[in-house]
Amino acid sequence: MSCPDPISCRAQPKRSEQGYILITAMWLLMLGGSIVALLMLRNLHAAEAYSDDRERVQLRYAQESAVETVVADILFNGPRSEFARLPADTIYRFGDNTLKVSVTGEGGKIDVNQADSNLIERALRGLGVAALPRQTFVSRVKERQRSGQLFRSIADVEEAMSQAGFDGTGDLCAEEVFTVYSGLALPKASQMEPKLARALGRASLEADARTSIGSAMRIKVQGEQGLPLVAVVRVSGLIGQSHKVLDWRYGAACGLRNSNGADDAS
Repeated sequence: MSCPDPISCRAQPKRSEQGYILITAMWLLMLGGSIVALLMLRNLHAAEAYSDDRERVQLRYAQESAVETVVADILFNGPRSEFARLPADTIYRFGDNTLKVSVTGEGGKIDVNQADSNLIERALRGLGVAALPRQTFVSRVKERQRSGQLFRSIADVEEAMSQAGFDGTGDLCAEEVFTVYSGLALPKASQMEPKLARALGRASLEADARTSIGSAMRIKVQGEQGLPLVAVVRVSGLIGQSHKVLDWRYGAACGLRNSNGADDAS
C-alpha cells in the first residue's frame, strides 16, 4: 500500500526500532542508578571511616586529659587529693567519653633492677612458676644487675620472662608483680597487691597506702571501647619539671591477656 505522504512515512520508526530504543533507555537508566548508588555507598563508607577516626582521636584526647587531671590534682591538693590514697579509682567524663581511672603505686612491686635475686625467686615460687623458667629468669636478672645492663621498661622484663620460658598463658603478668621505676630494694607492704603479698608469705597488709612526692605511680585510663592508656608518672613538684612520664603506652598486657585472648589468637 502506497503512502499518501512519503516524507511523514519515512519519519516514523519501525516497531522493532522502537523496542530497541526503549530497552536502551531502560539500560542507561539502570546504569545511571547503579553509578549513583555506588557513589553514595562509597561516600557512606568514607563518612563511617571518618566518624571512627574522629571517635578514636576524641578518646585519646580524653585519656590524656584524665592522666593530666590526676597529676594536677596530686600537685595542687597534695595529701588531700582523692588520688593520694592508693589504690584509687574514679570515673572521669570528657565530652561524650566516660572513662574509668585507676591509680596504683609502683612501690608495691618488686623492682628487678634493685631487688635481691632471692626475693624475686621467692615471689615467683609463691606464684607457682615452674623451677626451670623461674631459675632461668632469676639468672638473667642477676646477670643484668652484675653487668649494669638494667631493665629500662616493663617490656624488657616481659621479653626476659618470655626468653626464660614463661608461656604467657597463665595468670602471671609482669606489670602486676615487677617494676623498673620504684628504685626500692624492697617493695612497700602498704602498696603491695594481695597476690604478691600472699606469694611472699605476708599474712596482712598495712591499711594506709599513700602516694608521695617523688614516688612512681601507674595511671590506667580505660574507656568503654578501645585500648586502655597506661602511664607511669613520677610527680616531683619542682617548678621546672612538675612531673616526669616514665612509661606511656596503649594497651595493658595483663588486661589484654586475660580478656582478649581469643582476639589475639585470631
